[in-house]
Amino acid sequence: LSELKYGLEISAEPVLAGQRQAGDVVTVASKFKQLYECRLPPAALRREPAPEEPPPYNGSGVTELLRPMAAAPCLVKTKDWWTYEFCYGKHIQQYHLEESEIKGDILFLGYYHSAFNWDDETAKASKQHRLKRYHSQSYVNGSRCDLTGRAREAEVRFLCEEGAGDYLARVDEPQSCSYVLTVHTPRLCLHPFLRPPASAAPQPILCQPALSPAQYVQYVRAQVSDTKRKVEEISEELRTLDSRLGSERDTESPRQPP
Repeated sequence: LSELKYGLEISAEPVLAGQRQAGDVVTVASKFKQLYECRLPPAALRREPAPEEPPPYNGSGVTELLRPMAAAPCLVKTKDWWTYEFCYGKHIQQYHLEESEIKGDILFLGYYHSAFNWDDETAKASKQHRLKRYHSQSYVNGSRCDLTGRAREAEVRFLCEEGAGDYLARVDEPQSCSYVLTVHTPRLCLHPFLRPPASAAPQPILCQPALSPAQYVQYVRAQVSDTKRKVEEISEELRTLDSRLGSERDTESPRQPP
């Protein structure tokens, strides 16, 4: 389950319970005690060989890949009343804009302090960076927060996004005066730790209601009754259409010869 993704499809066509004894069929029950027979995909039955270790990465490190951002323009994003400005490796500002002019005070959300070290053995134990595939920087000693009395601080998370330039995607404040900025950039997409995993189509699991013999006979009778009703409705429609066409032929005037 940790390596494969499955897509569950429940068919409306029932089967007679216990008739399929194949090894790829399992019986499950819903919370309403309805039994289902589900056919598992082949990939769920065979033991896949352990994935090969990827070749060692000899390219540039995360810091080298992001270094050109220091000479690039600062990233700006307006959210509600505030505009946020992120200058890589320098600082993060927050201010209010009116007609492209700054009105009021400029608040600093933090100055550059440190970055996540992918080569540090203790940092390797941090699963969140690897699982969510992002690089982070820490910005501290910002403007004093009136609510907490402490300096504002921020974490900047860099995620790979191919086909786009650098841009500030999100600004969140999970705690008072503590911010999380999310930056999307194609610069990190070359690094194996930060490249998004290849998406795979989900393996299909087809389930069908499993009926007892009595339930199955009742189902077949209902299907036959429904089929008879549909045949009668179609026959009635055909008779109505025939009578209507006959009436139209009788009312048509004879054509004059040319």
